[in-house]
Amino acid sequence: MNFNDFGIDSASMAGSLETRLAAARQAGFSQMMISATDIVGHPSSTDAAVRAIRDSGLRVTGLEALRDFEGLTGKMHDYKLDVAKSMLVLCHRIGGRLLLTEASASTHADVDPEKIARDLRKLSFLALPMGIRIAFKSFSWSRTVNNFSAAAEIVSLANCPNLGLAIDAFDVIAAGVPLDDLDLILPQQIFLVQLSDFMLQEIRSTEEQAAMASHFRVFPGEGAHSEELAKFIVKLEEIGYFGDYSFDVYNSDYLQMPAESIAARARRAADWLGETVLRRTLPVPNMERLRRVGAD
Repeated sequence: MNFNDFGIDSASMAGSLETRLAAARQAGFSQMMISATDIVGHPSSTDAAVRAIRDSGLRVTGLEALRDFEGLTGKMHDYKLDVAKSMLVLCHRIGGRLLLTEASASTHADVDPEKIARDLRKLSFLALPMGIRIAFKSFSWSRTVNNFSAAAEIVSLANCPNLGLAIDAFDVIAAGVPLDDLDLILPQQIFLVQLSDFMLQEIRSTEEQAAMASHFRVFPGEGAHSEELAKFIVKLEEIGYFGDYSFDVYNSDYLQMPAESIAARARRAADWLGETVLRRTLPVPNMERLRRVGAD
């Protein structure tokens, strides 16, 4: 692992797209996860957003997020297929090579693994000519796939070279998923790992977890689960993962702070993970220093 393996999610910062791209570069990042709404919602035009991303010098970690795609039928399936095609074109235009697809939370979605695999296979075939990979992400309140082990089974069932997993550290830690479950995953199946922590010692309901995930994440080294997060990173390295890490920190308070300040927090988190965690120093040292710096 080196610093270039880390990127920051555009949704973790406030300000214009250009401001966030510049803040990421200023903090030393070489890649950024881009939200589709940042592109289509640009005040000038979609073309202007595409130019800003391509001119920034940042590599696009991926485009997010296609939601509630799999398990639908009839006109609902056709509608989501049109959305998927549009997002793939958008991903291709910004030079992205990965589309993040989140497991469906729709009550109308079929939970049959064969049906889910067929839908993801269709999406992967659409992405293949564009050189785009599909990263399928489970989460605890999904109706179809609520953990990465189940997602891995679906990916294996679909059997497409450009279909893999996105694993979110928040979901793993909040749901108390045993890290030994990662031993069942082939490292080449993992296309992206998203990193964040949170302040609560314990999450007591699915509703609380969803709220925490959407509004109160913090960067690694700032939350209450630094030791668990560190062990998660070390475990990924042990099984042979060598792909990208994206700081996926959705925090309503951070959206009231300058983008430069948030990008700097992300940089400190990357330095902590690269320089401290992967030297196998557990429990994690220097946390008081990190907290003081993070409060600046």
